[in-house]
Amino acid sequence: MKIQNAIQRILVDRDLPVVTEYDLFRILRDLHFAGEYDGKKLRLTRHPPDRTRYRNVGSRLLSDRYLRPDPDFYPAEDWVPYNRGSNYARVFRVSDVPDGPAEDITALVDPFCYISHLSAMQRYSLTNRIPNALNLSTPKKWNVARDEKILADYGDLAAGDYVAPLSQLSWPKVIRRREVMLHKTVRMPVVKTVRGSVARIPAIGEVFVQMLDRPELCGGMEHVIEVWDQRSETYLDEIITAVDRAEESIIKVRAGYLLEERLGVRDDRILAWTAFAQRGGSRKLDAGASYVPTYSEKWMISLNAGNPDRTS
Repeated sequence: MKIQNAIQRILVDRDLPVVTEYDLFRILRDLHFAGEYDGKKLRLTRHPPDRTRYRNVGSRLLSDRYLRPDPDFYPAEDWVPYNRGSNYARVFRVSDVPDGPAEDITALVDPFCYISHLSAMQRYSLTNRIPNALNLSTPKKWNVARDEKILADYGDLAAGDYVAPLSQLSWPKVIRRREVMLHKTVRMPVVKTVRGSVARIPAIGEVFVQMLDRPELCGGMEHVIEVWDQRSETYLDEIITAVDRAEESIIKVRAGYLLEERLGVRDDRILAWTAFAQRGGSRKLDAGASYVPTYSEKWMISLNAGNPDRTS
């Protein structure tokens, strides 16, 4: 059995609309070491797949029109076959698999990105606002995450073995007719897979933390406070867990004020965050708004958003 035929069948079984060169090479390499597919012996080279072998297999899949460069990432006029230059495609559309939405495509292209901010709030029905663009986040230290993934995927590499690159690609502004906005972040939230999808989304407590970290990406601080007023007590344990994980002390202070002083929630875990309040500073509830003299003495923060006179 030809190895490209086995790859075709695997891609159909995966039922994913796109495949990156990194994942395509992993399939090729796994088949090589398995030596067979579906009980049929494969026609293999003597040595593990190298760059030349991988590109030859990829070129055949392209020539057979089973794969094609993904049109959103590589318009027809911008890509060249492997053997004609260096501007080759790294993301391929699988012809025999139905296409997917932007949420799925981006998750497959970037293994570390996830739905975030106002888009995540909408997914959890925390807001009735509809974002103009699909908000996504990916680690600022992307190369660190990449190296960790390669080590996990290829722990058995021998010296000199080839691995197709796992690349952070430049994204078009529109993917699958949906405007996308990618944010780079130092935050590493707990994420999960969206049901019925390959897209990823933070746990709901992490979404509440995102609101305090980047309110301008979540409808503005006034909207954020409205959501916390209405929904935070429903997800109290999840929020406390996520806030405890946050490294930024200002997140703990903002969350502490909203939960304890504004909403009247009594919990020793929240009170512990008062240790992160700083006397004599200029911290603000809304970092993007002007400082006002109305402040919380307990949480030592300027109450420059919401209605500070609101009773719990």
